[in-house]
Order: sequence, then structure tokens, then C-alpha cells
Amino acid sequence: MNTFVVVDFETTGNRPKEGDKIIQIGTVLIRNGKIAERFSTLVNPQTEIPPFIENLTGITNDMVVHAPMIEEVLPPLLKMLDGAVFVAHNVFFDLAFLQNALQEAGYHPFTGPLIDTVELSRLLLPRQEGYRLSDLSVSLDIMHEHPHQADSDAEATAHILLHLLEKLRNLPLVTIQHLQRLSRLFHSDIQMLLSDIEHQKVREGTYEPGTDLEVIHQICLKKRKAIKQESGRSLEQAIDFDGFADGLFGEQGLLKKCMPGFELRPAQVAMMKQVYESFASGRHLMVEAGTGTGKSLAYLIPAVFWAKQQEEVVVVSTHTIQLQEQMYTRDLPILQAIFGDDAPRISILKGRNNYLCLRKFSHSLQEEQDNYDIQLSKSQMLVWLTETETGDVEEISLPSGGQVYWKQVQSDAGSCLNRQCPWFSRCYYHHARRKAQQAEVIVTNHSLLFTDMNSEHRIVPSYKYAVIDEAHHFDDVASRHLGDTISSYQLEGMLHHLHPDRGVGLLEEVEEAVRAWSIADYEESKHLIEAAYQQIREGKETIREMYNLLYQWSHQRAKESEEIGHTVLRYKQEHLTSRWGRAVVSAVRNSVDLLLAIGKRLEAIYANIQSDDAPIGMKGLLTDLNGAVQDCLEYAELLHHMLLTEDEEHVYWIELDTRTTRKTIYLHRVPIDVSSTLRERFFNKKESVILTSATLSVNSSFAYATERFGLADLLAENKVSTIVLSSPFNYKQQMLVCIPSEVPNIKGSSEEQFIRALIDSLARVAVATKGRMLVLFTSYAMLRGVYEHLKERLKEANITVLGHGVDSGSRSKLTKQFRSLEACVLLGTSSFWEGVDIPGDDLSCLAIVRLPFVPPNHPLVEARNQQLEQQNKNAFMQLSVPQALIRFKQGFGRLVRTGTDRGVVLIYDRRVIDARYGRLFLQSLPETNVIVKPTEDLLPEISDWLARTKSAERNSKEEATEPKQWG
Repeated sequence: MNTFVVVDFETTGNRPKEGDKIIQIGTVLIRNGKIAERFSTLVNPQTEIPPFIENLTGITNDMVVHAPMIEEVLPPLLKMLDGAVFVAHNVFFDLAFLQNALQEAGYHPFTGPLIDTVELSRLLLPRQEGYRLSDLSVSLDIMHEHPHQADSDAEATAHILLHLLEKLRNLPLVTIQHLQRLSRLFHSDIQMLLSDIEHQKVREGTYEPGTDLEVIHQICLKKRKAIKQESGRSLEQAIDFDGFADGLFGEQGLLKKCMPGFELRPAQVAMMKQVYESFASGRHLMVEAGTGTGKSLAYLIPAVFWAKQQEEVVVVSTHTIQLQEQMYTRDLPILQAIFGDDAPRISILKGRNNYLCLRKFSHSLQEEQDNYDIQLSKSQMLVWLTETETGDVEEISLPSGGQVYWKQVQSDAGSCLNRQCPWFSRCYYHHARRKAQQAEVIVTNHSLLFTDMNSEHRIVPSYKYAVIDEAHHFDDVASRHLGDTISSYQLEGMLHHLHPDRGVGLLEEVEEAVRAWSIADYEESKHLIEAAYQQIREGKETIREMYNLLYQWSHQRAKESEEIGHTVLRYKQEHLTSRWGRAVVSAVRNSVDLLLAIGKRLEAIYANIQSDDAPIGMKGLLTDLNGAVQDCLEYAELLHHMLLTEDEEHVYWIELDTRTTRKTIYLHRVPIDVSSTLRERFFNKKESVILTSATLSVNSSFAYATERFGLADLLAENKVSTIVLSSPFNYKQQMLVCIPSEVPNIKGSSEEQFIRALIDSLARVAVATKGRMLVLFTSYAMLRGVYEHLKERLKEANITVLGHGVDSGSRSKLTKQFRSLEACVLLGTSSFWEGVDIPGDDLSCLAIVRLPFVPPNHPLVEARNQQLEQQNKNAFMQLSVPQALIRFKQGFGRLVRTGTDRGVVLIYDRRVIDARYGRLFLQSLPETNVIVKPTEDLLPEISDWLARTKSAERNSKEEATEPKQWG
């Protein structure tokens, strides 16, 4: 395989069998690793090119009128393809058009080998975030000047192919051999390519991996850097932090040197000093720091200073793993530049399931599985293992089925052999733990903090000082982790893992290992295993029946959840006294009894086989078997607590996933109030905790947050400080807030009337803003009601409409697509209210459809409301309004992300001006311009505002000599 023809077709559509035609061809011939020839031409399709395709490609009907017909172009193309490999980005799209053209022109179909550069990229670039041609061109630094033009696309694809071929040739032989075997199910002829490279390496005698790689148990891994054991220099006790901080911010300060264009922000300096003072005085601190304050450095610098000066460990916790990664990659280099020779040892620590278990992965490589996603995932991991030092799943872009496969090979406590494991010296999880034990600052996430709390602090090294970022989520994460959740696929998956309907499960492997080991009481073990098979088959049927009954019982009663495609139903024991309820209870009891019986049977098998003399492979299986025993007992206990008992401190509900035909059910048991637990088990155990967020206060008061976190008493005792630091942005100059007055108050009109008026206003504003609009909904049903009608209205204006849960369920995928389109309106639900960062010109308009009140019938909200009412408190004003205000501020913050961002906010919920509590929402916003007018009158104001801000932006760009950095 040394001759490749890279092909790209631009077409009138994507259905060649239904009349869509080729309008442009671009080809690049690669021979012996070099570009040898190029060929491109327009093609007369003898049909109209749709306006959308004209806009996308820039190819108009006039341009192809005198172009050659496809019949004239095929001969030189076929000559090029003779004896070559047909290559394209998404090869089967281009192949379908080629085959159709060949058939219509009377030629035989193309039967040569195919390479899909999407598939090859997924294999060889497993850490890549996206595999579109534009994504790959950017990440590989390949020039791609004219996307959606065949010659430019073919050229970019050719350079991508050359890069991939080079990488493939540099992979070690042992990895190539694994890949060659696994690629049998690949869609394009990558197996043939791998076979060629394998033979070439064998001929050349290239057996050894590179110097930065090592082969262990026939798997090639990247060599690991040793963990530095030295403690590092401590800062002198006498060094004054205020003086140190002032030195950072001066004209000759370190921040100016390591961050070109850095600007002094008094709020950042104030926060930095306040954080250090809180550590020094042993007080807790709550800081609301507006967008642009630079709060990450404002807490990281004093945290590092304190850790080094006092030789203490400081834990920094973020809400998500993505934020952990962002902090580690963005802020760590700055800290290293600031502290120089005193640079801190910072470790990132995640939950155990984020790390690959090499023992499980090695074992799974020996299993033949007829599943494309699993085989691709295994192949990606083999390549990734030659690159990763962490084994962290966040580094790898697995296909959808790969997420399921990951659960089979992830690290977990129940199946860990610890020091007896042949892979222990290279264990990624234990390496992360060792690094954390040597670290001065540990970056983790809220979920792991509570997992650590539940495990009696056996995960995170001991610490007395902590920073909680995105703290407005802290108590919600606590509720989830201090409660319990069990799903139907967890139970079914556990039993399937033990003994699948088809194929080999854990028990089959145990049986085979027992037979091969030839232990004396093999017959007794075999008898126990066969009895377990029967019990597991019964267990599957019983649990399936239980979940079917639960689904039928709850389906009609359940209400729509905030999460797309989910419905929820709160239940109590009294709801299970009907005839149907009693049938559910009976099925649950049967399931609990069977799980206990299966656990007991597995325990007997384990006891019968367990031996200190067992070979290492058997020890691994025994550890997995013991883990399965614990799983059975834990699931039985969970089912019992969730459906057969009840206590007043918890709320119980069923959640149904209705998006697919597979009826997935989640059972939740969550504490109604976690404030006392947080106080007793977290805050009272620490010397100083810093809680920070852009949205922590409600109208400059921390009363709501202190109640949620259990800090009200400590605040009264003066053991907690609070501070609000405003954003440095000039919202009066950067933002215009508009309230379309003709849109009816949803409380006084039908939803149909409201949606009709909403669509009309959104469509007119979207034309004025040329798309670039994010619309935030609180209801997926309402988003669906708007989507099709708005899409139709904006069709003529060539403005694309994307809907969350309609076009894709992935927030990141939709956000990327939105940014790549010139004119687009993105409709988002719950997850879009925060964590979406679209700075600059990509977003000019933010629309808030309704105030983001959590549905009062959500089980946890309902239970908390009832608890407050029993205490003679106003649940609406003390819970619902503060929650909505914090979320409203989060949504509002999506528009202005930098000091140069400008745009328009539309608020369609008239309660902000009609309801008594509505003024609280407008008061919660920074000082800005607010206009209340009909959309008709708002349009010229919006157009004028955007035109003026564009002019101001151009002027500021001309004046600026270097970009501003906000830390």
C-alpha cells in the first residue's frame, strides 16, 4: 500500500440514489509518502444547486454552466485510481457518489481498497476532541484555507493522511500486531494497511519500541517519570504575603512578565489577600467574585503560598472534571513562573473509575468480541497507552459504545489486587494517589471529596485547608453522594457480567480456570458454579419482572424532569399499598432474596477455590468474584432501603429514561437536608475552607448559602467571613437588556399564545443579529414546541436553528457546531444555563425564555418545600426564589465572558416587571441598560446597539497593542 488517491466531492446534497450530483472534484495522488499529482475541476450537475449548498461551498449555478459533465471527468479520475487506495474523509459518502456516477456512465463499480481518514484518525489520534476535517486541520497545523471546496478539502485530507501514516509507522511492532488483529471489524481497509506495516517492520527487524516506551506483558506503555520525593523549598515564615502579592501586580511584577497584556484588577488583589488572611486566621470565607475577576489565580496563589510556607496540604475542588483539567493546564504554568525555584508540587486527583485498570484491559484484549465500538475502543487504547502518563479516561475520545466498554476495564476497589497485581508498578490509579501524597496542592472535584468522606477519608490525603470553587453546586453534589442511586442497567449489567446470555462471563472464566488449574475439588466447584448459573438466570428474570412492574406502575404518574427525555415520580411506602403496589413490593422482595442467595452462592465458590497457592491469573478472577459478592449484597441492601423501608430524613423517587425503547429506571434515595452533615463532617473538621463562585449571594446577602452549607451558626459566631467582589466589566457599555412587552405573561395566557409570540419575536431579532443567538429554556417540551416553527421562519434568512435534544444531546457538540456556523440560533435547556463559554463575535444575543425556577413538583424540591412549611417558613421566598436567582445570574453570565464582549439580552418572562418578586431578578444583575418595548420598537435599538458596539470594538482593537489577559 504505497499509492493513495485522496478524493473529495462537493455535491448538491447527500443522496446520490435520489438524484443528488457531484459539482466539484478534488484529488491528490500520494506515492511513496509524497504528493505526486493533483487534479480538480468543477462539474456540471445538470440540475439546480440548492441555495444552502451555494452558501456552504461558494459554488453557484453560473459557475458550473460551462463546466465538464461527469462523464468527461471520470476517465482521468479512474486512471488515477488504477491500482491505488481510495481515500476520503468519511469515505463511504464520496464512494457512494463515485459508484453512482460510474453506474450511470456505464462503468464497472470501483472495487479497490478504501481508507477512511475519519476512522484512521479515531484510531491514531485517540486524544483528539473532534474528527471533522476542520478540527484535524487546526490541531495538526495543516493549512485549510477554503473548507467545503473539493480541492482545498482534498489537499487538507492528503496532509492528514501523510501525518497518520507517519504516526502509524512509528508505532512499536507489538502495538501494530495487536491492532492488526483487532481491526478485523473496521469499516475501511485499515487491517490491510496494518498488515503491510507489520510485514515491513518484521523485514527490517524493527522490533524494539522507542526510547520513551517500554513493553510490559506484551503491551507497550509510555515510560513514566519518577515522582519527585524531595519536599521542595519552603517559603520563609517571615515573608509577608501582602508584600509578596503587591510585588506580583506592579509594573515590573511577575504577573506582568509571565502574562503579556495583564491588567491590574483591584478585586483580584482584594480576594487574594482575603483568602490568605482566612487561612492565617483559621476562618471560613465565602467569596462571590464576578465574571472576569480572575478568581482562579486569586485563590491559587495564596493557597500555594500558604501550603509552602506552613508545609500544609491545600485541597482545591472544582465542580467538574473538565474544570479540574482546565485549571491544571491553564493555571499551573503561571504558578510555576510566579514561584520559580519554589514552584509548588500540584497533583490532580480524580475518582478511581476515571483510571484504566491495566490488568482488566490486558485480559480483555484476549477476548474476541464482534462489536465494532468495542474493538475500536481497544485499538484506540493501545495507541493511547503509548502516549499517556495518567491512564485518565478524560484524555481519550471513545465512541459511544466505548463508554460501556470502559466500565469493564476501569479501576475499582472491589476488583483490585493491590500489590499482588502484576501491573501494580504501572497502576495509574495508585500512581495518582502517590503523587497526591507528595503534593502540596491537590486539585480534585466535589464528587471525590464526598466519596472520600463516605470512605472514611481513605482516598484524599489528610488536609485541613480547602478551596471550593463553583461552590453554588456544593450542597447539591453532597445530596447526591450522601444519598443512593441504583439503576436497572446496573443490576442487569452486574448479572450479565457474571453469566451473559451469550458468550463468556466471569463465572465461565472461573470455571475454565478451575478446570485448567486441576484443583482437587474441581467437581464440587463445578457443581456450585452450575447452581450459580441457574440462580443468575432466575435472578435476571425476577429483576426484569420487578423493573417492568415499577415502570408500568410509575409511567402514568410520572412528570417531566428538567433532564431531556426523563420523567420523575416521588413515592412513599403508603403509595405501595394498592394491588399494583403490593405486586411491586412482592417483586422487590423476590429480587432482594435472589440477590442475597446469589451472593451466598458466589461466596461458597470463592471459599472453595481460594488458595494462597493460586496462580496470579486465578487470583485476579477470585478478586473479581469477591467484588461480585459485595455487589450482590450491596444491591440487595439498596433495594431493601429504597423500596421496602422509609425514613423521614430522606426523599424517594423513581426516574424513567423515556428516550429509547429500553426502559431504564433509576431509583433515588436522597437526604432532604444536608446542612448539618456538611457542618459536622466537613466544615467543623477543617481549619479554613474558602467557598467561591460568581453566583453565591442573593441580592448581596449570603443568608441562603450559609443555610444550605450549615454555616449559619458559624457566621453568627464570627467564624465565617463573606465578601462580594464585582466584575471589572463595564456592563453599561457592553450589554443591552431588552424585555419585549408584547409577549404575554405566561401566567395570564395559554402556553400556545406565549409560544406563538415568542417565536415571532425570536425570529425577528435573530434576523437583526444575523443569528449568533443562544436561547435558554427551562422546559424541553417548550423547546420542542418552538424548534420546528422557528426553523421554518428563519429558513429564508439562511439562519440555522440547532436544538438541544433535537439535533444532538451533547452540549459540547452543539456548542462547537454553533461556533462553526456563520448564522445560527442555538436552543438550549438546563445544562446550557452555565458552563457554556462562547466569547467574542460568535455570540451576540442571549434570550432567556422563562425565569429558571426549579419545577416545584421535583421530588427533592417538593420535600424541601414541605420541610420549610412545617417550620412555618415561606418556601417560595426562602428556597424557590433564591435558587432561581442564582441560576438566572448563571444564565445571564453566558453573554459577556471577556472585557471586549458585547451583546443583547432578551428576557421573555414578564414576571421580572409584573411580579412583586420579579424586581429581585433585575436587581441581581450588574448595572446595565434595560429597555421595555414591543419587539417592533426594539429592533432598531438592537441593530443600532450592535452597530455602535462593533465600531467601538474596531476602535479598541486599533488602540490595543497586545491582548488583555484576565488571569
